[in-house]
Amino acid sequence: MKTASPGHAIAVAMALALSGCVNTTSMDAGRNDAGATEDPNVRRTIKGHTYTTDPVEAMLGPHRFLFPANYYDNQMGPYFDGSLGLTLLWPDLGPAPPGTRPDRSMEDFQRSVVLSFSYIDRTPITGLMERYTSTEQTSTPTSAWRNDPNQRLDLRLPQPKRFGLVPYAIDEALMPAFEAALEKETGMPQRRNRRMEKDWYIARNDQGALTTFIKCDSEAHFPDGLTIAGARLIDTPDNRVAGCVHYFVDMDRSISITATYPRVILKDWKRIESATRRAMARFEKH
Repeated sequence: MKTASPGHAIAVAMALALSGCVNTTSMDAGRNDAGATEDPNVRRTIKGHTYTTDPVEAMLGPHRFLFPANYYDNQMGPYFDGSLGLTLLWPDLGPAPPGTRPDRSMEDFQRSVVLSFSYIDRTPITGLMERYTSTEQTSTPTSAWRNDPNQRLDLRLPQPKRFGLVPYAIDEALMPAFEAALEKETGMPQRRNRRMEKDWYIARNDQGALTTFIKCDSEAHFPDGLTIAGARLIDTPDNRVAGCVHYFVDMDRSISITATYPRVILKDWKRIESATRRAMARFEKH
């Protein structure tokens, strides 16, 4: 069986753990129109639980949302600890019909865009994206890790735009000095694992502030593992699916959003952000 990338594998593994198994439910059964799947008459009972489109409350700080149950990752509501996870299905980027979560096909897992949300209240949300792309929060000022060319946007090199994003490559000229400093600090030989290094993509607003940060499995080492055929994602002979972890923010609500999905749909990053923001605006209740 094809394996998923580290980022996308987390979402798929959580899904498999909750559902217990994956059967061969057709992709067409999971295809949806976002409006149709909010019909209150659409209900499905599995093992004593009735899955619905009924609104279920979620709180992010002072913000109250009433998402239809089928928007939630488990198609029931927030997780047991109150945290919020939603799943949208590519290409429509709407929710799955209620009750499809327990027996979702592998193809539907692979086209899932899994969203998580955090209310930011202890630090200013302004500058959060810049903190994500630096080592200041993860290292001390005197540590060699502070100058890791792999983890600092200001040490990476901008490349020509792609999908409206600016890729930032590792500056290979900086790596030998970093590795030598790290070896001196740790007293241990340093073996670089290039397969663990991520491709970085950045978007900024008109004022130059960083608004989107996406880390994907390296194209130099991992093929997509999927191919787009119309409205479907089709397996390729490769034994894993390359994934992306996508960070953006809702400045007005002080909410940080993380999306995980297969790298083959990176081209739709703007649509993913727009669909997420529309759902938040539509289902927030004041």
